[in-house]
Amino acid sequence: MALVSAVHHIATATNDLDRFIDFYREAFELDPLPGFPMETPVGRIAFYDLGGVQVQIVEGGEIEPAPADVPAILLQKNLRVDHFTLRIDSADAFAAAVDNLVRLGASDGKATDFQGSDLLAFTDPDGHVMEVIHTPA
Repeated sequence: MALVSAVHHIATATNDLDRFIDFYREAFELDPLPGFPMETPVGRIAFYDLGGVQVQIVEGGEIEPAPADVPAILLQKNLRVDHFTLRIDSADAFAAAVDNLVRLGASDGKATDFQGSDLLAFTDPDGHVMEVIHTPA
């Protein structure tokens, strides 16, 4: 029997927590959990619950993400693992998220086929390359 039962949270950092929250709200209609953002000894933080996995956002310092090549080929070319991928179950919701990301200048909107799923990379305001995925039924 494994000693670990689940992932509690995954963390990423931002230079500007308010900008991060605004971007993810506008792109994906996501809001932090109640009570966040909040001040902590390490800086302001926010938590999101994304389908049972919590993502923690920590504000502080000057965040300088690693330079990236074309986002859609990151996994094949550089094996980058410093990202998270948001799953969207509805084709209409995926299309709306793609439109939002293009409008925000975060993506060119060109999804790639990843083993039968639509995978779209985007760059958030801190320069983090993230992904959104939709698997058709």
